[in-house]
Amino acid sequence: MSGKTETRKPWAVLAYTVADDKGTGDSLDAAAKEELKAICDAADFGEMSVAAQVDFKHTRGVFRGVLTGPPQPSRGFQPIDADSHPLWRSIKAKLDRSRLRVLAEQTDLNAARANVLEGFLRFGQQECPADRYVVFFYGHAYGPMGLFFDAEADRSAITTMPLGDLARSLDAVEKRAAVIVFRDCLVNTLETAYQLRHAGEFMIATQSLAPIAGVWPWATFVTALMAGAASGDVAKAIGRQLACFLDAPENREPYADVPYSVVDLGAAEAIVEPLKALSDLLDLARGDSARAAACAKALEAARVGYPDAPSNPGDPALLDVPTMCDNLAALTGDPVVAPARALGQVVSNRLVAWHHSRKGRHRGASLYYKPVAAKDLRRSHIQSEDEAQAASDAAQYAALALGQATGWHRIALNPLRA
Repeated sequence: MSGKTETRKPWAVLAYTVADDKGTGDSLDAAAKEELKAICDAADFGEMSVAAQVDFKHTRGVFRGVLTGPPQPSRGFQPIDADSHPLWRSIKAKLDRSRLRVLAEQTDLNAARANVLEGFLRFGQQECPADRYVVFFYGHAYGPMGLFFDAEADRSAITTMPLGDLARSLDAVEKRAAVIVFRDCLVNTLETAYQLRHAGEFMIATQSLAPIAGVWPWATFVTALMAGAASGDVAKAIGRQLACFLDAPENREPYADVPYSVVDLGAAEAIVEPLKALSDLLDLARGDSARAAACAKALEAARVGYPDAPSNPGDPALLDVPTMCDNLAALTGDPVVAPARALGQVVSNRLVAWHHSRKGRHRGASLYYKPVAAKDLRRSHIQSEDEAQAASDAAQYAALALGQATGWHRIALNPLRA
């Protein structure tokens, strides 16, 4: 298998889908298939290329599809007839201008491992040479505790990809992503933004649960992928189109709100100084019961979402950062006021380039803060009630780049008490 490299295009989409989950019931398989069909159908306009990798829950093996030109070697993956699988057969039937190639890896690769993601990204850039890339992730996520869920072929190891591994996979490829788009729950956090600050220019993600309902309007999204447009303008255009789509009830069921933000990853470094100052002062507040109680109350009041609250989906292990900053800034005379205001300004005016929420409870970006109430522990998707898993998550969280740079993990893992 060899051939000339496809002509470079202004944009390409690299779509990475992991449809597995922790349960034994319904999976993302059907929804993931429809999403991939929409992406491929949109790409058939001929102005962009697509490389897609999908790991289904109920179909053994990992599949790659490429809408581009002549094939290049792909180690471990073998070409298969598109008609041999219903997903690719249905995509092929709709194509007009593009050429579809399908490859399969019969070994059940663990798609939540960093080397598998890195291999796909390298493959995508080789097969779809472009000036800029949109990297699209679709699967389950657990906020700053990682993305995806997959098991080894023998079911002996269950894996979630840590944010550090996600960033390293993206960093390892030749070309930095212009826009990283997450159709994954709870990913819009300061931890994610800081971890990916060198991996991409902009991130589109939600602070809440991302509904399975509704196939995203990729045919509309691709109209933003113009050769001369700035990456920030492209990200905002996709964000606005997504907001219009999610404003329709049938596209966000069962939720009343699915807040999405465009995050400028280039501004992530600016959160370090104020968050470090705030972390240090909150740590000092532990020595003064009155201050500790006031700060604890302000922080607890910034827990704004719950997975089982359709009117306000989110997670009680996350604080809304602008709300947290406003609450702390209202503690007149307390030393936390100045850094809280500074952090709030950086997040709202620089880091969050665009934000849309129908309800207004989520205001742009989240930050992990371990739940202290029993009801919050029970309701959280992020915070495990299993002691061994919680300890493993805490060690992983403490190693994230944001904690290392600011010391926030000292507060997040050991919350202030009223």
